[in-house]
Amino acid sequence: MKKQKNSGRWQRGIIAATSIMLAACTGITAGAVSYKSLLCTAIGGEMYKMVDKESSNSIIPYPNNGQSLEEWKKEAENLVEETEAEGIVLLKNENSTLPLAEGAKISLFSRSSTDLVLGGTGAGGLDATKAVDLKTALEEDGTFDVNDNLWDFYKSYEGKTGYVRNNGSTYTTTAEELFLGEVPQSEYTDQIRESYSSYSDAAIIVISRIGGEGTDLPKGDFGDGTKYLALQEQEKNLLNEVKESGVFDKTIVLINSSNAMELGWMEQEEYGVDACLWIGGVGQNGTCAVADVLSGKVNPSGHLVDTYVADSTSSPAMQNFGDYTFTNADEITQRIGADNLGTKYVVYREGIYVGYRYYETRYADSVLDPEGTNAKSSAGAFAGKTWNYKDEVCYPFGYGLSYGADNGLPFEQKITSTQMSDDSLQVQVNVTNAGDVPGKSVVQLYAQQPYIKGGIEKAAVQLIGFAKTDILQPGDSETVTITADKEDFASYDYLTEKTYVLESGKYYFAIGNSSHDALNNILSAYGKTTEDGMDYNGDADKVWQWDCAEKEILSMADSGAEITNRFDDAALEYYGYSTKYLTRSDWNSFPEPYINLEATDEMIEDMDAAGTYMAEKSGENSIITGADNGITFAQMNGVAFDDDKWNDFLDQLSEEDMAKIVTGSALSTIPSISYPSMFMKDGPQGQNQRKYLEDGTSATGFCGEVVRASTFNLELLKRVGEAMGEDWLRTDTEGGYTPAVNIHRTPYSGRNFEYFSEDGFLAGKAAAQEIEGMQSKGIICYIKHFMLNDQETNRMGVCTFSNEQAIREIYLKAFEAPFTDAKTKGTMGSYNRIGCTWSGTHAGLMKGIVREEWASSAIIDTDNAFFPVLQSVAAGLDNGTTMWATSGTMMYDSISDQLGKDDKLLENMRKSCHIILYNVANSAGVNNLSPTAQIVEVMPYWEKVAVGVIAILSFIDVAAIVSLIYKKKE
Repeated sequence: MKKQKNSGRWQRGIIAATSIMLAACTGITAGAVSYKSLLCTAIGGEMYKMVDKESSNSIIPYPNNGQSLEEWKKEAENLVEETEAEGIVLLKNENSTLPLAEGAKISLFSRSSTDLVLGGTGAGGLDATKAVDLKTALEEDGTFDVNDNLWDFYKSYEGKTGYVRNNGSTYTTTAEELFLGEVPQSEYTDQIRESYSSYSDAAIIVISRIGGEGTDLPKGDFGDGTKYLALQEQEKNLLNEVKESGVFDKTIVLINSSNAMELGWMEQEEYGVDACLWIGGVGQNGTCAVADVLSGKVNPSGHLVDTYVADSTSSPAMQNFGDYTFTNADEITQRIGADNLGTKYVVYREGIYVGYRYYETRYADSVLDPEGTNAKSSAGAFAGKTWNYKDEVCYPFGYGLSYGADNGLPFEQKITSTQMSDDSLQVQVNVTNAGDVPGKSVVQLYAQQPYIKGGIEKAAVQLIGFAKTDILQPGDSETVTITADKEDFASYDYLTEKTYVLESGKYYFAIGNSSHDALNNILSAYGKTTEDGMDYNGDADKVWQWDCAEKEILSMADSGAEITNRFDDAALEYYGYSTKYLTRSDWNSFPEPYINLEATDEMIEDMDAAGTYMAEKSGENSIITGADNGITFAQMNGVAFDDDKWNDFLDQLSEEDMAKIVTGSALSTIPSISYPSMFMKDGPQGQNQRKYLEDGTSATGFCGEVVRASTFNLELLKRVGEAMGEDWLRTDTEGGYTPAVNIHRTPYSGRNFEYFSEDGFLAGKAAAQEIEGMQSKGIICYIKHFMLNDQETNRMGVCTFSNEQAIREIYLKAFEAPFTDAKTKGTMGSYNRIGCTWSGTHAGLMKGIVREEWASSAIIDTDNAFFPVLQSVAAGLDNGTTMWATSGTMMYDSISDQLGKDDKLLENMRKSCHIILYNVANSAGVNNLSPTAQIVEVMPYWEKVAVGVIAILSFIDVAAIVSLIYKKKE
């Protein structure tokens, strides 16, 4: 029988196998190419290259400072140390306990002493591996001798790690993990206790607290049933351990917290505290400054930027802080969807009485009219049965002592000149060092407006200016000049005039060592004394009085635009409800939690940002896209915003290009305009997500914003901004999500560490200096979070209700100077709603304030964008937001089906691209770009490999098919 020929079985097998592999490879490659940008970021590879046929020189409008990296690192470290040194606040110094003698033998107590909080978590996290620990700092150059046994005991303890651990890099609010992590006294061995006597010159006890992004501090009972910002039982035991040992000559406490703690225990004899320094978040090497202050190499000159009270829940703002849910939350979700995040709210019932404005105003009324205002009633009294300032407040806003005098106040300050002009007040103050050691002094200027009971709400005192002297030797003097704009001591009348007003009457301007000291000086000018209820007599010589004969209306912004109400819809009254704000006409109006709020139909409609947008297709759009005009991005550097050249440049963009720029943080390469990829990163304590180009090490970790504000030194803050800008340059990062300028509305906000103060004026002035410094290096500052993002709880979508006076005088004030004085090139919006309107679609804020009143062309970015419904791109663009902070495609995908169909969207995208590209073209984003270079698309290495594999498989597949056909013909 004849043998059967090969039937082509092996060819079929090869065809089947290669076809499957070919289909898989083709599909994977197609998918990879669609996410080419993300894949190149993850595994490397170039998508584009710059081609310059003319070989023209690149431009570098923002070069680095020319120092070697090692030189720069040292200078930056010195600046961190200098900032911490000027920010440390001396709160107590009984019998001149501090400074300590050189060579003193010290015992460091508390687990936190070995693991200081450097700042906070999330956006402000630092590289803890660079941190200089406290023991190392204290022992440097033989300054002190630290108890090794005690240090090792804390370092090696293997018990639970607590809420303040991990160098400030993480913390948790998971219920089962809420504990402090302090070592219990039962763990102290005889050997440890015996070591005390050899290091008994001083016991230094560190008390730490930490907060972070995404979660507020636990405001209820914590650990053993005590508030988190109160002294915990474990810490009480530790203080008793030190005192009962009976071996220490001095007991010193370091407060290592950016959140204002309860410090009433500091004066309790049972704990025996002789001295206390507030040190805040120390950054990477601020501990060296702590050592210098303890040793007296540096005379402390910092002042508190928050009010430190006996009960951390006693402020009126705390009564409405946290988690509140609309009673018809289910209906809201059904009507506008769960992705709209519209079920939560918070009501700012305290009005303008935030921080010291509450405590000092109530104190003033308890002296001036206690019966008529119920200032001494039980309402709002937390430390006693009736309200009393001395019981409620431990350390007032602006407070700080120095070495050189027994009372801690070695500097004499005297008003020497005052001049009121049409738009401002100028005050000169002579400062003399009457003490016996060199040091710096802070001059604080406060104002009091005339108040009519039942009229516009007014704080009894408010900060309107400050200055810091150079180092003054004993006996030396310096005169500082403070200029205050009238708007800074005017009131916003949101009900009648709907603008700023200076009502007729007597205005008092006072200097003092705190808000309380200045107020007592004003009360002294009234003729009041301790017999009238003051806690101590003031000094009327430190007060200047101005009579305003007629009411002045301040309704014209520097831009020429009208200042008028923009936030009527932020108040519950807009929707028919009554807020019942706190009023000083009757302190019995002290707020209670606003519960059982039902969202009306109008409120629910306003929550749906996407639902408020209506697309428009007229067919008459004149916008040109995709033109070949040959203008590169680098050529737009220095071109004025209103120059016609921008039209020709923008005409080159396709609609897809515009959408990519707007919805992708302007990070991606846009070949049509030769725009290269950019980077924009956090954070408020330094460039924490990028590495130095020169050696790949992490950039500088600066002190927390609270420490920086506590310096009250604007020149120093500008230098900090310049240093941050240098770090951004050296890490090739064009934009920084910093500084953060929201308010410490309460002590319990998780992100207080990255906000400056409870005072909007101070926060704004501090931020403006840092912005000027950073932008001098070409870095775009995206100041955040714009605005009313004063808690982390429900920050994503929470409806925030307040009145326009409070918004203008407290919360918006922090952003005003950065926009109007520093001319910030960017801002980051917030997740929360203003009233019921997502901040990014609030036209009153984004257009009325930013574009009109402040005449700003800054980029208005969003917070991290991953909520396409809440953070509607189309609605946001229509109401003033220009950019969405994301490098992914989610927000682009949310509008992709509208491209080519919506003329209004196209027009808004073009306007936004104009703003974005103008600011980036005048930033470090143009560094090293050639004006004539073009960007061309290239195939990344992994795509070349994939195409090669597909080609080989295709060849094998075709060869097998040909072979099979040939066999069949045989």
